[in-house]
Amino acid sequence: MKKFKKLTLLIFIFILTSCSFGRPEDVTELIEPPIVEDPILKGTWKISEIKESTKNNNSISVSVGDELYIDKNLVALNDDYAYPPKFSSKFVNLKSYLESRSVDFDFSKNSYVKILSASQGQLYSRDFIILEKNKIAYLQNDYAVILKKIDDSVKRSVIKKYAKKASKERTTSKTGEKIEEDISVLIGVRERIDTNNSHPNYYYYTYCIRIEPNKMARIEKAEHIFFPLKEEFWRLKCEPNNKSKNYNTIMAYPVKIENQINDSKYKGKYKFINDDIDLKINYVDEDYVSFDYTLVSDKLPINKYAVLKTDEIAKDSFLTINEFTGDSTSKQTFKNTIYDQISKNISSVDENKISYDFTNFGFIRNLGLWELQSSYQMEKDDNLEQKSFSINMALKDDFINQDNKDLTIDKVKNINNQAKDYFELANGQYVAIQSPDEILFYSIKNGLIDPNPKFSIQLSNSTDIVMFEQGLGSYAEKWEKSFNDNNIIIH
Repeated sequence: MKKFKKLTLLIFIFILTSCSFGRPEDVTELIEPPIVEDPILKGTWKISEIKESTKNNNSISVSVGDELYIDKNLVALNDDYAYPPKFSSKFVNLKSYLESRSVDFDFSKNSYVKILSASQGQLYSRDFIILEKNKIAYLQNDYAVILKKIDDSVKRSVIKKYAKKASKERTTSKTGEKIEEDISVLIGVRERIDTNNSHPNYYYYTYCIRIEPNKMARIEKAEHIFFPLKEEFWRLKCEPNNKSKNYNTIMAYPVKIENQINDSKYKGKYKFINDDIDLKINYVDEDYVSFDYTLVSDKLPINKYAVLKTDEIAKDSFLTINEFTGDSTSKQTFKNTIYDQISKNISSVDENKISYDFTNFGFIRNLGLWELQSSYQMEKDDNLEQKSFSINMALKDDFINQDNKDLTIDKVKNINNQAKDYFELANGQYVAIQSPDEILFYSIKNGLIDPNPKFSIQLSNSTDIVMFEQGLGSYAEKWEKSFNDNNIIIH
């Protein structure tokens, strides 16, 4: 028995030694993707049918017979791929899900379905709808692509092929974000114009900046916020009420239905309205719209914050902190945070007199970071005291990762001491720095900011950035074209 154990130990040591000193020939062994569990849809899938929702001029880049590969390190269909991908899943009402994307299909008997989402930053994003055990679908350009499983695994040669393709076309950061020079940036801004009364006017615009290697940057501007949501673009509008002049309405809808937005089918479906609110938008992306507001009916203007789901904006209900985080303990954490803030400023606090509003939180921009903000209101010496403050909780991974920025505010201030905000571009080539009257783009070389800006956007009014989206590689050209095709350009 002892001899057998010794022999086993020697074999084990030999295997370890071979692995340590052998030189891997397979490129997939040279790239270390994150260790994750196999996705629920792992395997090889073949397109069996392509359904069209409505007759339109849109085209689709896939055909019946094309194969989709899903593995923990790869999601790929022809030239559209994620390497490595991130996965998440959700259980949704299929009818509501399809309506939110403005398509009308009837391809499942199930009222509720599971969806696997695969993504790689701005490079790839796709929802796969699970129809049956070996049947899935996804939506693209008013089409539903139906696929059937043909193999429970993905051949190693396929993974090797896409690994080589990725090594030539892109490099990736530690978090899997694509790094390359060709990029389009969409910057959503809120411009403020002060009037003779105490009520300023707010106007929302989007800049599209296309940056290509060895070419001058192209900059276009259009009204409203134009932003990507999954495989399409949406528009967000916030304009004052004609009578009250208050900002009490937000519209967010797919640009493809813009000409039909007032049809009975869509009327009210993409609109938030509250006659008792006066708001200004602070944040927009494909998941959330966030703003601060006051209630018109209040004798004293009390500033509060709110978050809405972008594709469910018509529900008119603010997200609660536990709905936002998905964690049932968030309410208690939120209460503790509010109480601690009040205790710092008001002595002898009677907790029974504190009213907790679990929807009073929202995104604000603070020197290069998105933060969650809340506020409290309490009576103090016969006066109403109110204060806004950051709450360090409930942030998604995308926001938490902001703390790992390569460029600190000190480095930015050394280049431009008037900097009020900055955004690093995902390709690692530039940083956009906002000063009071410009947004300047500086190149980055060897981790250092070139002190001479490459180009800039002049700002004629007080401006705050509420959206910063980036499309790299093949997305860069698509985003620029879509922006120009679907907007009236302001020169």
